[in-house]
Amino acid sequence: MKPGKLYIKIFLSFILVLIVTEILVFGLFLFSAGRHFHSRFEQYTKAKTLIAKELLEEKIKAKPETQLAENELLTDYIHRLGEIYKAKVWLTAHDGTTLLKSFSGDIPHLTSELPKRDATDSGNIKIHRSFKRGWEFYTTLPADIGKAKAGTLHMLFEKMDRHRPEKGFALGLVSIAVVIALLIIPVSRMITKRVKGLTQSALQIADGDLSHRVTVKGKDEIGELGRSFNRMADKLERMIQGGRELTANISHELRSPLARVRVAEELLKEKIKRGEYEGCYRHLDEIREDVSELDHLIGRILALSKLDIQEISSEIESINLSDLLNEVLEHFRPVIESKKLHMATDLSFDSPLPGNKDALRTALSNILDNAFKFTLEKGAVAVKMCTKQGFLKISVTNSFESLSEEELTGIFEPFYRTEQSSESGSGLGLAIAKKIIIKHGGMIEALNTKEGFKIEVRLPTKSKE
Repeated sequence: MKPGKLYIKIFLSFILVLIVTEILVFGLFLFSAGRHFHSRFEQYTKAKTLIAKELLEEKIKAKPETQLAENELLTDYIHRLGEIYKAKVWLTAHDGTTLLKSFSGDIPHLTSELPKRDATDSGNIKIHRSFKRGWEFYTTLPADIGKAKAGTLHMLFEKMDRHRPEKGFALGLVSIAVVIALLIIPVSRMITKRVKGLTQSALQIADGDLSHRVTVKGKDEIGELGRSFNRMADKLERMIQGGRELTANISHELRSPLARVRVAEELLKEKIKRGEYEGCYRHLDEIREDVSELDHLIGRILALSKLDIQEISSEIESINLSDLLNEVLEHFRPVIESKKLHMATDLSFDSPLPGNKDALRTALSNILDNAFKFTLEKGAVAVKMCTKQGFLKISVTNSFESLSEEELTGIFEPFYRTEQSSESGSGLGLAIAKKIIIKHGGMIEALNTKEGFKIEVRLPTKSKE
């Protein structure tokens, strides 16, 4: 399979960085190796130890939550390090406990065999040199073993070519480069494979398969991109499905008054042809009422559609919601009196609330209109406000029978009407109210309570900066 462009870029970029890094390290070694043989050999050992420590910390940082003994890359790296450097390598904790090692058997007992005069401190590295049989250098170096813990990297070098230490150092660098380059191949392929999967999913959705979703693996940035992609696809599917349903509902709602207008127009024509003018005004009144109903319905549909694209945040002002609710309730005073409804209000909250006054007036009017419309004569309606955990809670309860769980969520959908409803209406009021409340960063829900049917609204008391 031909590798993708992204895979080639990732791989070549890593190789370039690795080459530059190794050139710099090797150049530093050659610069410091111009002195006498002992100094050169110590610098050689120091450079190898530093590289080992840096790569070891990189392996640990790559999987910070994984136990060191379970980190396969780290274990493999320790063993390869011992093989490449022809040394015994082990990692100990702060208390001296051995965490990992590149060889089998016990840890060499070196402490009693190392005179202080043979030790050289070079930065954080302690280098011990010995001419005893079996090894020539023993180095120790503090290392970050993750989770803010310090450990020590130990390296026991066997006797090497004393005349060309830079040759062995160069071979070690090349070996490490090859190992790391091989390790980056599956990593690069894994990244590019997941990106390619996102591309294929995007094309599949673009071809009309709105139900398709990305298979998300991992919790990294690509995994989060996949989850964001699925959330976008969910919203897109809901928007398109909602648009189809809205179109179907609009067609259904417009068909009834238009049919009545057509019938009235035909009856009016027949009467005029026969010269019977009695009752013509009645048909004209019916046409006028149907046209008025259509105008009202279209206005509601436009208001609902504008909420999908209109930004409310640019029109935020401080509102006294108690005054606004009293103003809306006063508008419904004739309905309250004609139905002889029992009203109970608790509007003690008088702190300013951020929001769009006209939009909130519309939302509250729609909620109260729904409550008064579906409350029978001499029924009860209660309107209450209180604050809780940074939110202003508004509840409107009316004496109406309980709804099913499906109806409790469905009443906020456009054109939805409950089976118990005998009142006429567009079925858009609560849908508009819900969009306005959500635009203000709040939430709205319907509940069945002992007192009756309740609509509860929560609005944030502070605007989001």
